Amino acid sequence: MIEINHLSKKFGTNLVLDQIDLTVKEGDVVGIIGPSGTGKSTLLRCINFLEQPDTGSIHISGTVVEAEKKNRKNLLEIRQKTAMVFQQFNLFKRKTALQNIMEGLIYVKKLPKEEAERLAKEYLKKVGLEDRMYHYPKQLSGGQQQRVAIARALAMKPELLLFDEPTSALDPELVKEVLDTIKIAASEGNTMLIVSHEMNFIKNVANRVIFLDGGKIVEDGSPSEVFQNPKSQRAKEFFSNLYYSEEPEYFL
Repeated sequence: MIEINHLSKKFGTNLVLDQIDLTVKEGDVVGIIGPSGTGKSTLLRCINFLEQPDTGSIHISGTVVEAEKKNRKNLLEIRQKTAMVFQQFNLFKRKTALQNIMEGLIYVKKLPKEEAERLAKEYLKKVGLEDRMYHYPKQLSGGQQQRVAIARALAMKPELLLFDEPTSALDPELVKEVLDTIKIAASEGNTMLIVSHEMNFIKNVANRVIFLDGGKIVEDGSPSEVFQNPKSQRAKEFFSNLYYSEEPEYFL
């Protein structure tokens, strides 16, 4: 169970998150959508304290971090329970795909090298890259790099997976392979928060959608409720300006 209570964040005088309250159940796949600049990525980064929230608390499976009372110990605990997949992959350039996955397993999970290597190979196979394990990031396409990043996150077996626009840096023809990888991970019961502009994908992979505007959650419901019957005027305007197919084009 993940609970976010009264989470707020300002950048200067700009209030980006305004008293966010959110509860996520184990196994939920929550799509986070909304206009650009409404705090979607900031929300993810505040959950694992890559950004320092001004107020509020994060509860993840018994670990509680309060923004104004954090300490090194509970920050480490909360980060060990989350894993984030970034827009720009964030792989170590001088390490192979295999080494990129092993790094966290050895230095964070404290696994023996042999066990870390076994798990890294297992997760590379899971994302269809067992034949690229000894390749360096520059030898991989953007889609392959992002799949390595997803494998790295999954291998840590976090309580919560955070995806921050995982396809925004990819050429259009590479998007599907990454979305298919995320879909498989979702079907295996992983708890996820996914920020994405891929509306068809969110509609078909998430069991819950929240719509952020002005730093607040203005819609929260099933994909059909939020996409087909939004209650707020802002969400209605947002969807009226989009085109998205009724077909689940990103399904395998």
